[in-house]
Amino acid sequence: MTDKVNVAAVLPAPKADLVLQERPVSSPGPDEVLIRNHAIALNPIDWKRQELGLMVNSYPAGLGADLSGIVAEVGSSVTGFKPGDRVFGFGNWVSKGLDHVAYQAYTLVESASASLVPPSTSLLQAATLPTAIGTATMGLFSVLDLPRPGTAVTSSPLALRSILIWGGASTVASMAIQFARLAGLTVFTTASKKHHAYLRSLGASVVVDYNSPTAVEELVAAAASAGTEIAIALDCISLPHTLTPTIKVLSSFTGGGPKKLAHLVPWSPDFAKPDAGIEVEWVPGEDLWDEKEELLNWLLRESLPKWLEEGAVVPLQYRVIPGGLSGLQNGLNELKKGASGEKLVVEL
Repeated sequence: MTDKVNVAAVLPAPKADLVLQERPVSSPGPDEVLIRNHAIALNPIDWKRQELGLMVNSYPAGLGADLSGIVAEVGSSVTGFKPGDRVFGFGNWVSKGLDHVAYQAYTLVESASASLVPPSTSLLQAATLPTAIGTATMGLFSVLDLPRPGTAVTSSPLALRSILIWGGASTVASMAIQFARLAGLTVFTTASKKHHAYLRSLGASVVVDYNSPTAVEELVAAAASAGTEIAIALDCISLPHTLTPTIKVLSSFTGGGPKKLAHLVPWSPDFAKPDAGIEVEWVPGEDLWDEKEELLNWLLRESLPKWLEEGAVVPLQYRVIPGGLSGLQNGLNELKKGASGEKLVVEL
């Protein structure tokens, strides 16, 4: 045990507001790093766990996955990190206990789920990354099985050179657009008009207003004009009102090849799946951190730090919620009302 003082924002009971309480700081295990958190980013799953009790086995419960800070201690088997390093990491609330969640001053993170932050990236920016990069990577390079950046795409079928990413202003989609661009794909996406210029700056070739009654027709026409077909899609909202037009776009192309739709929310049993011509598969974003060692190493060790340093990938837009740990509940309340185009972050 360390002599450090830890304060955590914990969920004491179902649907209760977060409360601050002092918690002990555990020393890292052999393959873990202890991070003194500087910034914590909020995700929609956080308020859903609070409000709906999703994936909460007992109380008090810990929330939060996305964090950045300074390495305080390293485990005996850890290489590549040392005390004082600037890092971001994934607080694994899925399969670990309270010591591993983000909503506190100190968090234990498995070293494989942490990454050095290059000098060009602030710790506030870095906190926006973990969930977005993890889910985007799983969606594109595991579920959709697209060639990773650096792999030649020119020999792929024409349809596999393009992708539809629905809900472009969401945090996962904003990162997926950048990764797909780096992989050599032509990116079609949807967003309200206020986000169009931003998404084009990330690499989207075509941005259509999802509020338009002719959004499907506009996407199909844009693909035809570009001389391509859209046979793969990542729906980053994944509710019936977004899945329906996404399926319509995929169904509009008759090239005869396989079509696939990756969705971020488990498919509702009340919503009919498309016909056999379109395969659908859920994106288990958290699996990257627990089960995809080679893919995780490629992302966090070989690729992302270089992309960030070169400016090939930019962190997400963010807004700081004041109050530090005390501000987390206000942030969750805001997130529940709906937020797009930015990540909500608290600074410690």
